[in-house]
Amino acid sequence: MTLHPVDGPFDVIGTRIVPIPAWHGDIGVLGYRFGSAAYLTDFSVLPETSKPLLAGLDDLVLDALRDVPHPMHQTVEQALELVRELQPRRAWFTHIAHELPHSETNERLKAAGFPNVALAYDGLHFEVHV
Repeated sequence: MTLHPVDGPFDVIGTRIVPIPAWHGDIGVLGYRFGSAAYLTDFSVLPETSKPLLAGLDDLVLDALRDVPHPMHQTVEQALELVRELQPRRAWFTHIAHELPHSETNERLKAAGFPNVALAYDGLHFEVHV
């Protein structure tokens, strides 16, 4: 195994990967954008400087642990605020706790005016344009 520090964009099999700085409590972490999709899980705060890196997404996978605030993770409402701000075509909430029943939470998201947002699930896959 060879470790490679991530200090900027890099290519993997011809696909450009852009690191997205975020915070997990007071620890710096990275999410990643690849083409029309981004994956940001296990974080609590997305700095303003990272938001322009997420413009024009088809799919955004992001942390939405639960409804109750947690110092290291986004709540459902915080994740929805990012969806409002970033306006991806679709958003998939992951890193979710057992406190969010799947069907009921998906119905709640639709009823709240977010038909393009759903909880992610094992086996989920979607096409990413790179």
